Amino acid sequence: MHSTRQPTRRTLLLGLLLCVVLKPAVAAGWLPGLLIDPSDGRLDASKYLAETRGFLPVPILITEPSVGYGLGVAALFFHDPFAGKTEPGEEFEPNPERDGSLKPPSISALIAGATENDTWFAGGGHFGVWRDDTLRYAGLLMTAEVNMDFYGIGGGSGLLERRPLQFTSEADVLFQQLLFRLGDSGFFAGARYLYIDTRNTFRTSTLLPGLGLPDIAFDNTTAGLGLVMQYDGIDNRLSPGRGLKAGLQLIDFGESWGGDDDYRTYRAFANYWFSPARKWTLGLRADGTRLDGDAPFYQYPFIDMRGIPALRYQGEEVLLGEVEARYDLTPRWSLIGFAGVGRADSEGRRRGTATTVNAQGVGFRYLVARRFGMRAGIDVGWGPEETAVYITVGSAWQR
Repeated sequence: MHSTRQPTRRTLLLGLLLCVVLKPAVAAGWLPGLLIDPSDGRLDASKYLAETRGFLPVPILITEPSVGYGLGVAALFFHDPFAGKTEPGEEFEPNPERDGSLKPPSISALIAGATENDTWFAGGGHFGVWRDDTLRYAGLLMTAEVNMDFYGIGGGSGLLERRPLQFTSEADVLFQQLLFRLGDSGFFAGARYLYIDTRNTFRTSTLLPGLGLPDIAFDNTTAGLGLVMQYDGIDNRLSPGRGLKAGLQLIDFGESWGGDDDYRTYRAFANYWFSPARKWTLGLRADGTRLDGDAPFYQYPFIDMRGIPALRYQGEEVLLGEVEARYDLTPRWSLIGFAGVGRADSEGRRRGTATTVNAQGVGFRYLVARRFGMRAGIDVGWGPEETAVYITVGSAWQR
């Protein structure tokens, strides 16, 4: 199950981004002064985000191709300004070349949305930053109904590749994570717990129409507890330009934690950004996930790249790599190009075949919050089957 990344910040800034060309409206004073950067007179959300505290309703725009386009809303409560925790009367003026924000704010949220294929979700969560940013907590409680296609483990073969199975999953999800900063370093370590209770229906009547095959319905519960380690050495948490962000995860799923199936997942990732020349920024991404054991179909890792629908290519082992190049046309506007390759492999279990796919795309960015170094824009990605549009705020590699 998959949704667009960072919906809370994304859609707030998307509205500002779409208005950036409305210079006559700006000149006429239709937009409040807190959305204009006095340094260049351009639309900019720095002051608005820096001073936001308390309740804020935010629209959500969903662009995930596997569930279709959709809309939603989030009711956010900022326990601190978006700029982070500052002393009373302290001016917010971080240096985007050094760090895109101060200490991140604690945020609570209620969220709901639906898409054109009758997928819907509703829930609430909290992101907490405690003890001078030495503890970071993330929690989510959500219910959803997801309508998608199943192509088989390994990306599909034979009939499933040509005619995937339609399925519906009703799911209740509980997610908990607590990370501890290791000393004064950029390393964090902690634990993660995931619980998913599902009611699943595979519509086999769509696989071979006319045969009158009955739908297959079953319930499944998956639950796991594991260890998480992360390193955050990037120059800007929102739109990195230099540095390394990496992580390791080991999650054990089974009856001991409240689930039905015994299996384990291992994941390692690394994202690296650098500037080879003036106006150019390059990003490199490597990501690998392995599953050992007997897991429900929705827990198998999948190739997660722009241009590839979620769950389209699943396997017991998934590896992918991406490169992204950004060229700054002006201090505000940039062009983006990206390309990647992914491999989903399940040959070891004889449940499918190894599948390798490529995806690529182009896009643009606007520096929508100068003091945070935050960029937002639109990407168009295409893979073997289709072309998809993505709303991107900050880095597209947020997992």
